[in-house]
Amino acid sequence: MRTAGSMKFRTTGRRAVVGGAAGSVLLLASACGTAGSVGGGGSAGESGGYEYGASQDEINEAIADLEPVNIVYQVGTPSANSTTGARSLQFKDAVEEMSNGQIEVEIVWSMAVAGYPEAIDAVVDGRVDVSYHLVGYEPQRFPEATALATALANVEYSPMVGEMVAHGVASEIGWNSEPLLDRFEQEGVRPLAPFIANGAYSLNCNSQIATGDDLEGRQIRAGTSGQSQAVQDFGAVPTSMEFTEAFEAMQRGTIDCDLSPTAAKDISGVFQAAPHLSYTTEASWPRFPAGFFVGSSFDNLPVAYQQILFDSADLLVSGSAQGYVDSNKNHVEDIRSVDGTINEFDSAMQDELREIVDSQTETNIADGLVPEDIVESIAELEEKYRGIVTELGYEDGGDMETMDEWYDPSADWSDYSDAIFEEAGALDHRPGG
Repeated sequence: MRTAGSMKFRTTGRRAVVGGAAGSVLLLASACGTAGSVGGGGSAGESGGYEYGASQDEINEAIADLEPVNIVYQVGTPSANSTTGARSLQFKDAVEEMSNGQIEVEIVWSMAVAGYPEAIDAVVDGRVDVSYHLVGYEPQRFPEATALATALANVEYSPMVGEMVAHGVASEIGWNSEPLLDRFEQEGVRPLAPFIANGAYSLNCNSQIATGDDLEGRQIRAGTSGQSQAVQDFGAVPTSMEFTEAFEAMQRGTIDCDLSPTAAKDISGVFQAAPHLSYTTEASWPRFPAGFFVGSSFDNLPVAYQQILFDSADLLVSGSAQGYVDSNKNHVEDIRSVDGTINEFDSAMQDELREIVDSQTETNIADGLVPEDIVESIAELEEKYRGIVTELGYEDGGDMETMDEWYDPSADWSDYSDAIFEEAGALDHRPGG
């Protein structure tokens, strides 16, 4: 196995196939023998199953003699009625439709079976079959993911296209990072989506801020160690707590600001106590890595069922991106409802933030957690996915402050979903190859 310091991320070289069979993302390791490999590519091979891109009739034939199964799918979103709940339902609906009802997906909301510290263990011991996990809550256990998420902050941000590009970049990085995939294998799990970018982080504060100097002395809730270090570098005081605790902490005066993505703000309701939103576009705070994982119960499924789960998991990546963009719009509306303010940080602050992130990435390179060429690789992938998103016809209709005027949450992102899956290299990890 090549070390992180010497590994170069490879690109797939494929162009997006728009409008193909229901997307696919996922799984296992690569066909060349990386973590958890069970074969790769779109072929059904000699192990049963069906070809990638097969018709529904062909899939029905492949599963005709299989017994029905129930899959427990654990998600972080609180309910089907929440902003991101509809995106969780997309995966359930796709699996059940593609399996002709033979795979029933039971959604467990709010990580109710096993919270974030236990999510991986719950997949390993079979309490759940598929689970979301914020691996950034365990930086010692998953140091590569945390380091990659810091480097991902170099992707230029905008409230829709920026999220779409970042999720594409993260997906390709995840599927082509042998150290990251090896780490998951060591922990006894396989990724359905190895590296979810999550949403860009922004600050909600109890008073308006716009410069780096405004941050000095503030008590700020931060998530990852990289975020905490960045907060400190601005002269503020980082506080560690789960995002769901931010609203009460703000009410008690324990913190002045909450650093979080808008989907977390939607769940916590922090805007009611911190109605002043400050965001960045030229540089970003370190992101918080996440993923979707399966364990031993997945291995016990027939290959065709594994493929159905795999081929539906493109929606886990595109659903994450679209869910965060949905949340951007909703948060703007929430801020307006309490007469709050929305502003971008000044360029001086963003220049300093970029320097902070670059310094952290240099340290991670020296520690062997990310490849030496990680910054160049991300820049190349950003150009690639920005081109794909543009080619598909997506564009921002304005900035964050006007999202409630131009963004349509009912838009169909299926072409984006297919393109990201096919470009990122997920097919190299498809089971039953």
